[in-house]
Amino acid sequence: MKNLLKILAVLLAVMMVVPALAEEGRPNITAHKAENITIDGKLDDWNLEGAAAVVNDPSQLIKDAHMWKSQEDLSVTFYLAWNEENLYFAADVTEDTPLGAIEMLPIDGEDNIVLHISTDPAADPERTEYGTNDFMIYFVMDEGDWSTAVDRSMLPKDVMKSVRYKSIGMDGGENVLPGYECAYTQTATGFIWEAVIPWSALSMENELQDKKCSLERYTPAVGDVLGVDFSITDIDYPCPGTEYIPQMAWTGSKKIESNPSQWGSVTLAE
Repeated sequence: MKNLLKILAVLLAVMMVVPALAEEGRPNITAHKAENITIDGKLDDWNLEGAAAVVNDPSQLIKDAHMWKSQEDLSVTFYLAWNEENLYFAADVTEDTPLGAIEMLPIDGEDNIVLHISTDPAADPERTEYGTNDFMIYFVMDEGDWSTAVDRSMLPKDVMKSVRYKSIGMDGGENVLPGYECAYTQTATGFIWEAVIPWSALSMENELQDKKCSLERYTPAVGDVLGVDFSITDIDYPCPGTEYIPQMAWTGSKKIESNPSQWGSVTLAE
């Protein structure tokens, strides 16, 4: 009996350790609660402690790696902050040809920043398909027009039908996130960009969505852990038609666009 109890104790310990190991292998950042953040392209009013998602290594290239030259060619540090009404998103970008979006290219081939995020803290981090609360959000890097788009084309049909929050803005040239604001400042090596996105824009409260959309607005709270990832696309050429466009991501491969199990996470803190 004693031996049996020892075996059961060992099995229980293993069962507790395995999930912990899986979480330890998933990169995590902290998003602090926003206090009086002004959208001006500066980060001096942000709490950046533990908040940096750094993208600067060749191992983080997920597309056309052979065209990436160095960290000076393309690298970025991403940050998130939050409050009950808004998500705040910032990027300190190093790029040798910044703000080079070209209108005639498809939005996923533009100079862009992409935020992959779940608004469901209860979502299984090991899920391999997008769920009802998973979003791929584009921010096109254009000096005069930071248009946005939300891609939900990867959702299974039954999931899409259940909430009817559809893809919007994928033809480019518009803002599809009501209440969204952004600003940037140029630096010696690139630029700093920051934005505010109302949580309501990722719900049925977005007036651009289907009238039958039923996706409830997320109300964030301290301690919530959300799935998240970031990517950036860089066009080096001044004209369209380029075949190779380097793309980097914080974690995972090109499959982050359809498989949230490759994302990292963000913990909401005070």
